[in-house]
Amino acid sequence: MSNVNIEIPTELRPVLEVVSEGDAYHIKCRYRDKSGRECGALFFNLSDAIRHLVTHDSKYRSFLRLVQT
Repeated sequence: MSNVNIEIPTELRPVLEVVSEGDAYHIKCRYRDKSGRECGALFFNLSDAIRHLVTHDSKYRSFLRLVQT
């Protein structure tokens, strides 16, 4: 496997983590809903992961500035 080069902002580390799945690294959504269930969705890049987080809770909208080009 190649070295992981994904930097997750400190504020998002409670809800996003880098995981190894097979021969690739992904970003896993660890957001928990009101019943305590973890989402578990996997993403190849931080941009998609942050856009996904906004679907869970609009408080993550401010992080979209990190991924907008």
